[in-house]
Amino acid sequence: MEAGNRKILMYRPAEVWLAIGVGTLLLAFAAYLVFQLGKQQAGAELQQLQHQRGLLDQQVERQQGELMTLREQHAVLERASEIDRQVSLELRDDFARVQSEVLELRKELAFYRGIVSPGEAEPGLRIQSFHLEPAAQEGEFHYDLTLAQVKRNDRFVRGVVEMEVEGVEDGLTKLLPFATIVAGDSKALRFRFRYFQRFAGRIQLPDRFQPTRVTIRLSPRGKGQPRGVERTLEWPA
Repeated sequence: MEAGNRKILMYRPAEVWLAIGVGTLLLAFAAYLVFQLGKQQAGAELQQLQHQRGLLDQQVERQQGELMTLREQHAVLERASEIDRQVSLELRDDFARVQSEVLELRKELAFYRGIVSPGEAEPGLRIQSFHLEPAAQEGEFHYDLTLAQVKRNDRFVRGVVEMEVEGVEDGLTKLLPFATIVAGDSKALRFRFRYFQRFAGRIQLPDRFQPTRVTIRLSPRGKGQPRGVERTLEWPA
């Protein structure tokens, strides 16, 4: 090898380490810049997400308030509907009660008119009405008897009421006197009145007895009394 073409390479460690240090600093600075940029972007996205979350929270709170208002309105409407239904039922019951009272008043008016203004009826004692209604126990009945004195109200009429029920028992016709079928007090029904008198009570028929008719007799007692009355009614009267 010729002397004119020789190149002499010199190793300088300080320069190498300087270059490595500068490169490392550049890489670190670049990484820091990337980190800061990512941090800024992440912060901006976080603020945006927090803002959106705040908006959503406000919307949820508003909707919850609207839901609560709707529930309260629904409860008020249900209560109003219940009140309307209750008022309607009460009005219907009141109307039915008033109708029943009017019917009873009309019956009473007709009853009093029959006594005060009997029309062509003959003066004296009469059976104004007699009704029977089944009771809770088998064979038991409530009776309601009203007597009246027509066109002869200047004096008292007095006497005894006799009743008997005719029917069939074991294939045979049978008469049951009032004293044998009356429930409770078995005393005779005695009347004393000027215008009218009412009797009410219960009768109990035997188990195998099938009633067909009832006969009522009014037997006045004493001087100057009107003549007696007898009336037979088909069962149930």
